[in-house]
Amino acid sequence: MNLHLLRTFASVVEQGGFTRAARAIHVSQPAVSRAVRELEEQLGIALLERAGGTLRCTEAGTALYRHAKGIFALEHAAESDLRGLRGLEAGNLVIGAGHSIATYILPKLIARFLERFADIDVRIVSDNTITIEEKLLACEIDVALVEAPTHDPRIELLDWREDEMVILASARHLFTARDPIDPAQLGTMRWIMREAGSGTREVAQNLLHEIGIEVHRILEVSSNGAVVQFVAAGLGVTMISLEVARDQIGLGRVMTVAIEGFRPRRKLYRARLRDRPMSPAAHAFDAIAASEGM
Repeated sequence: MNLHLLRTFASVVEQGGFTRAARAIHVSQPAVSRAVRELEEQLGIALLERAGGTLRCTEAGTALYRHAKGIFALEHAAESDLRGLRGLEAGNLVIGAGHSIATYILPKLIARFLERFADIDVRIVSDNTITIEEKLLACEIDVALVEAPTHDPRIELLDWREDEMVILASARHLFTARDPIDPAQLGTMRWIMREAGSGTREVAQNLLHEIGIEVHRILEVSSNGAVVQFVAAGLGVTMISLEVARDQIGLGRVMTVAIEGFRPRRKLYRARLRDRPMSPAAHAFDAIAASEGM
């Protein structure tokens, strides 16, 4: 299959038409039309159709576009890996990390890495676990540190370290005394939680389920810092990494809630693509991260 034709077809799909695709890839509109027609002739099947004045993919076109995205991601990865073979005197490293890890754990690891490899350009992509997984599969990042297990068999997941979790409430709540409380009390509370796709949220709900707490009332926010601030304002309770809440606990704005016999901890993971060889920079960073693990 001709990659030039495939790239032109993908541009038509992404731009929603032949004329816009032609402008995007800097060729004439007839050249785009010829390329798509030639690809359809090579494959012996229609890829695009017009319906109601709108251009859309046929079933075959949708399937081909999905594979095309994977092919282009591998092409990008190959180029990146070949650049990495120049060694550690130059190069780029893109690290994906969950929000908690990126804010509270990753800075020390990056400092150690750059002490040894100062000429490597490092970029951090911080997002929730689901998005980091997607970016890893698309070869947009080289190595990842995540807060919950990923669910794609193409990703190799390695146990990394443990993280202590705590239940937090506003310092003004009556049940934040030192004595443990009945979990049933917490089941009636509003819970401040991260968005769906967050590793912290997934782990917290699983841990709470283990002790019989089902979360029904949720106030959803998009950052760990905001979670703690909403709890401090008395809007609900949460379960979150102790590292995230440590400063606000020290200031007396939030307090931990004890449940007898419950000491929640979560695993953090290193993640990488199984079939993508690691660049020298990615391999060096992964070794540093592993040495800081469990």
